Amino acid sequence: MNRIIPAILIWSLLALSATVACAASGPVVILLSDDETAYSLPVATFRAEFEGPVQIFNLEGDVDRAEKVMGEILALDPSLLFTLGAKASYVAKIWTRDRPELPVLFAMVLNWQRYRLTEGQENVFGIDSGVEPGVQFAHMLMLSPAIKRIGVIYNADLSKETVVQARAAAQVFGVDLVEQTVSRSSDLQRAYQEISGRIDGLLILADPVVYTLENVAWLQSRCMRDQLICVGQSENVAKTGILMAIDPDVPNIGAQAAAMARSVLTGRQKPTDVGVMPPLGTRLYLNLRTAHKIGLQPSRAAINLASEVFDEQ
Repeated sequence: MNRIIPAILIWSLLALSATVACAASGPVVILLSDDETAYSLPVATFRAEFEGPVQIFNLEGDVDRAEKVMGEILALDPSLLFTLGAKASYVAKIWTRDRPELPVLFAMVLNWQRYRLTEGQENVFGIDSGVEPGVQFAHMLMLSPAIKRIGVIYNADLSKETVVQARAAAQVFGVDLVEQTVSRSSDLQRAYQEISGRIDGLLILADPVVYTLENVAWLQSRCMRDQLICVGQSENVAKTGILMAIDPDVPNIGAQAAAMARSVLTGRQKPTDVGVMPPLGTRLYLNLRTAHKIGLQPSRAAINLASEVFDEQ
């Protein structure tokens, strides 16, 4: 079972020297799923923090290239694979099933549980792409301390671990969690209507069944109409109308990954010791246009905490 290591441990690892010799002789290989510009910042910070040879390969969005690309990678006898995106991470998992000595560190995989990346293998570890529910609840209550009931709609197979965290966080913050499960994306509207009259806010999980373009667009209008404090993930959903979004701090993912890689390569920890960690650092996006439309006046402190504010202009 994966264990979540406290964030303070990673910060201490970041402070350790990166010059300790690694047991493996080959380079660290970064495998990208495609040419997404979002990968450029974590790649840059990883290379800046990790003092050792690093080579980069790209699947270019085509899993049919896996045999060729992985053949070239494995010929280098890499010490560790750092994968960015779902395709790269899944390919690395499959191609290292018979290579338990080769660590695979994944990041930027939305709902990584869906791909069973750590299932059946002890060489795979990573960084979660989601923000912990407790962080989201804290920001919701900062905007509106009167919130008492927070709704969450999710697929029970894909988001059960996140919802367990949400239940625990709800107890800490003294709010009720109103849950509604769905099996298909088309169930979202019905599920929302069943709970909308009983909640003050809505947590929109990065659940692949729930988190579709159509569903998010529909929730944007309904949350506004029903004057709910709705929180999602990604800058774009806040820019287009959701009140607030909280994202991992993408550049910091590279630095976090470098610390985790050093810890494993120097023998301080095994991949199973590290497990899948929450991302360190977040970015908060706040839509003041939406706040005004639902009759909410965020405090100056809340506005100042936002990484970016979308206002009336």
